[in-house]
Amino acid sequence: MQSKVKCALFFAVGGGGDVASAAMLALATRRLGVKAYVASVAWERFTVDPVPGPIRLAEIIGGRQLGERSMLVNGDARALRGGREVVFQAVNASKALREPIAVVDLDGGVSGVVKGLQEVLSYYGCDHLVSVDVGGDILATGFEDELWSPLADFVGLVATAELGGVVAVHSPGADGELSQEYILKRVALVAKKGGYLWARGVTIEDVEALRHMLSFIESEASKATLLAYAGLHGFAELREGSRKTFVSPLNLLTVFLNAKVVADLNPVAEVLKAAKDLEHARRSLNILGIFTELDLEEEVYRLIQSGAEITGEVLIDIKHKFRKEVSKG
Repeated sequence: MQSKVKCALFFAVGGGGDVASAAMLALATRRLGVKAYVASVAWERFTVDPVPGPIRLAEIIGGRQLGERSMLVNGDARALRGGREVVFQAVNASKALREPIAVVDLDGGVSGVVKGLQEVLSYYGCDHLVSVDVGGDILATGFEDELWSPLADFVGLVATAELGGVVAVHSPGADGELSQEYILKRVALVAKKGGYLWARGVTIEDVEALRHMLSFIESEASKATLLAYAGLHGFAELREGSRKTFVSPLNLLTVFLNAKVVADLNPVAEVLKAAKDLEHARRSLNILGIFTELDLEEEVYRLIQSGAEITGEVLIDIKHKFRKEVSKG
């Protein structure tokens, strides 16, 4: 973290579990004498919350509203979803850190995330925004065959670019979507356009902090850092076996990039900027033939309600069928 920064907000942009690595980076920044806070979206995997889509602020019980699109939660907060209470990962992060975590509402699309982040930045008095994505799918174009979950990443990316923030790609390839090699190619392209800022490797203090966070937080992707630190060099399965990730020393790395340059290289950024809310953003991507995590969750929820078992093969089949239907128009 650059010395001129007075206060940094580390925003877990892609999903609930990314908050573990965002917290790790925030704690590392604090050790440098810079104020740092943690924020997150509230969107859980179906194994935690089977109801499709992100958690809305109105569904959160026990939070403290900061503004129209943001809220503070502590370890006592819950979300009421589909008639059941859900403990989402920002709540678990609050338990681990013993401090409130800010939640930014995704439902309003790019403009809503911008507003929510502005509210949180103002509340903490932060002058620096770092949006953390574990794995690096935030660098995708949207049209990669391996991509599963572009919606939250892309909406968060465009919002971060609007606010002049930084993208922090931690543990390249860790989520089992895009390969490490492909992520590095995208980083190289960003660097070619002048968007590379700096990089850092995890320290023993980071590893201890992340291990502590993951004793509270559910995040398969963030565990890749611990596996790499322990010396694994090989494949590990994720998501009920529907994906696998190659673990290597690269999973110990965080690359910091100019969000505007990353967004300028994203061919659907302008489409998302024009979307009035998250549903509009999803439909806009669908029209372009892009499969999103919301499409997956809606089909998984339908199958769960019918009593079906959700296996890795089922998840892969859902993705293939969706793409087949899109190709037919």
